[in-house]
Amino acid sequence: MFTPEFINEERGEFLLVANHALASPESIKLSIAYNIARISWGLSQLPPHIQTCRVVYDIRGQSIPDQVQAQIRQALEQIAMVEFKS
Repeated sequence: MFTPEFINEERGEFLLVANHALASPESIKLSIAYNIARISWGLSQLPPHIQTCRVVYDIRGQSIPDQVQAQIRQALEQIAMVEFKS
């Protein structure tokens, strides 16, 4: 079963929220791998017209350098639009 936070039928988009600790290189790597798997699984479960994923990283309470945010965006750019909310 796959349940995204939101689906926008008109845009063919689904939204996932990632509330991950990003304090170490290992946690960043795990977060990226998890979201790649989560998005891939989601795309296989959703109707064919819903093909765009937006991932919102909730980084409240964390100081995440711009470099780390760029690393995550780059790692996911082929499969999702990535936003960071603090």
